[in-house]
Amino acid sequence: MLAAKRHEEIMRILTEEGCADAAQLSEFFGVSAKTLRKDFDKLETMGLLERVHGGAVLKNNGSNIFPIAERKRQNLDDKKEIGTAALQFIEEGDTFILDGGTTTLELAKLLGDKRVTVLTNDLRIATELLYKENVTLLVTGGRLRREGAYTLLGRDAERYLDKYQVKKVFLGTSALDFRCGLTVFSLDEAEIKRAMIKSAREVICLADYSKFHKVALVSFCPLEKVGMLITDKRISLDDWSYLEAKGIKVHPGDKPEDPSGIEERMRNDD
Repeated sequence: MLAAKRHEEIMRILTEEGCADAAQLSEFFGVSAKTLRKDFDKLETMGLLERVHGGAVLKNNGSNIFPIAERKRQNLDDKKEIGTAALQFIEEGDTFILDGGTTTLELAKLLGDKRVTVLTNDLRIATELLYKENVTLLVTGGRLRREGAYTLLGRDAERYLDKYQVKKVFLGTSALDFRCGLTVFSLDEAEIKRAMIKSAREVICLADYSKFHKVALVSFCPLEKVGMLITDKRISLDDWSYLEAKGIKVHPGDKPEDPSGIEERMRNDD
């Protein structure tokens, strides 16, 4: 089993049980105690678990990026705000991919006025668009993922995407870090997102601010590939300025207020 798959499974067990026994996991995965310690070390470095005698426990750090069911209930108003903001970047006749996720679902709910072509791997999004006659809908094949989401994954889904070139992709993410880029917890999910990026001329990431400065297990997109980032009004001045300096268009487009008052003090000093 690949290390990324083990990490995913360890996090699933920790989320369900709250703790994990090292000896039992070593036997379950068929790996040595040394290999499992390396797995624990990596996940601890990422801030996802805490090592304890004989095993590990889930770290309660308020990150809220795992599990999916918990994320669905949180920041719903921000997700709706982001979906509304993203709608203005859709034009008549557009062709685009809607990645699976709760934020992209909010965008899907708003579609229907313009004639567009939408490609998605999310069955909830497909259901939302089912009766919207102005939307030409394409749905990938693939293996159905039921764990908190209803997305189609695997090589069949990736091959389907390989056949198309679209104008843009509206991409979701579990976490966003300036060094690691966009990350998710599932290797299969990362692969389908990479296929989406490959099929699109422009990458637009939809991410509420609770996902900033956090890292999940698998990186699938460096920040340099993101053309636009749509987030909510909680984004800090430092983060907004950093992303703009990197050439990433940030929405909200208005410069956030400086809560520390540094800029005002600098003007007064002048």
